[in-house]
Amino acid sequence: MKPTSRRVFLRQAAVLSAGGALAGCATTTAASKPSVPSPRTIPERRALGKEDVIRCGVAGVGNRGSALLHAALRQQDVAVVAVTDTYDVWRDRAAAWCKEKRPEVAAYVRFEEMFEKETLDAVIIATPDHIHVPAIFAALDRGLDVYTEKPMALRYEQAKAVRDRVRETGAVLQVGTQLRSMAMYQKAREVAASGVLGKLLMTQVERHSKGRPLGETATPAEATEANTHWNLFVRDTKHYPYDPHRYFNWRFYREYSNGFFGDLLLHHLDMCHFITGCGMPERVAAVGGVYCFDDGRTCPDTVSALLEYPGKFHFNYQTTWGNGHYGLCERYLFTEGSLEIGDMAALAIFRGDIKEKIASEGIRDDPHLQNFFGCMRTRETPIAPVEAGLMAAACADMAWQSMESGDTMHWNPGAEAVIAGSPAKHPRKNFRT
Repeated sequence: MKPTSRRVFLRQAAVLSAGGALAGCATTTAASKPSVPSPRTIPERRALGKEDVIRCGVAGVGNRGSALLHAALRQQDVAVVAVTDTYDVWRDRAAAWCKEKRPEVAAYVRFEEMFEKETLDAVIIATPDHIHVPAIFAALDRGLDVYTEKPMALRYEQAKAVRDRVRETGAVLQVGTQLRSMAMYQKAREVAASGVLGKLLMTQVERHSKGRPLGETATPAEATEANTHWNLFVRDTKHYPYDPHRYFNWRFYREYSNGFFGDLLLHHLDMCHFITGCGMPERVAAVGGVYCFDDGRTCPDTVSALLEYPGKFHFNYQTTWGNGHYGLCERYLFTEGSLEIGDMAALAIFRGDIKEKIASEGIRDDPHLQNFFGCMRTRETPIAPVEAGLMAAACADMAWQSMESGDTMHWNPGAEAVIAGSPAKHPRKNFRT
């Protein structure tokens, strides 16, 4: 699927199973309607007992994928039997790590070949963002359960198609928004749901860093067009001559990423959805640009986004890569108190004169993967289900569309579609002039 295309073939959704209730997030529509069953044959998957070892492949073993690979290798009931990456150096390194635990591990350049040749139960997908959707569909069509890094897709149409295919196949899909598996954020959700802080009015997130121009960012000296398999990385996006910065710093280029919206904003917005249990925002407005680094990047280095949730609250997000003085802070402002999370490391709960502090054990991948592998055995809904992945991906896409077009983006919950326009064209019932 081309990330620049707004027209994506949407597979029809099957009836939502009884296990489809979300873990800490609302659906994008009030109810799921039955549809005509797909003529596609749904692959059979192996029933996993408590003693069965899960056979897992890993697609993408770069910086993020390596962390997930090591977490998977730490699981006693999981065997990583194959890895795939287009960069020969990373792929060989990952295979060597795996062979310390399982000597017969296989290594592939193409994830399609891994799916064709290996007998797998699950796959962890940590490819660049523009490759998530083709990898997810290839895995689902093989009857696999999927753990995918976020964003689940770059376009909301693609995310809807993934959601529909997951429902159709009955697969377990966990999105890699691992903050949901942190006790500190679960505590914040518990406090918010208790009502002791009153009504939520506003969420503020600032995440600032001091970045560097791409020319000062090191790329591996041994990397070449050949050993990165450049054309497999580019896939069906616009072709460029081999560029190591595009390959190793792909998050800064629009063809492969939603920039800060799909990378940083998405994590904190997903936590807002998790903590509050809200549905989709009613409208999204965003601005941004390359204000700091005129170095060829096509994703902004400074962005702001404002999301309004109907009749409830709004979410305000800001990031710049040119000044890290204020760092990272998440604030939830209620009528009777506040929640403040600093550097994703400590939670402070304010109620009048009462201040309670809760430290974090840090961001770890193991609990999130354990939830995924556990749900594979029970067929229960994971803590970061496909519906949450759709919500977060759609919001990031709406933010980018708003920034690019200058329009406010509105979510149509009945059609699950984005509409561009001004409030005058789409009046709000509670809007006063």
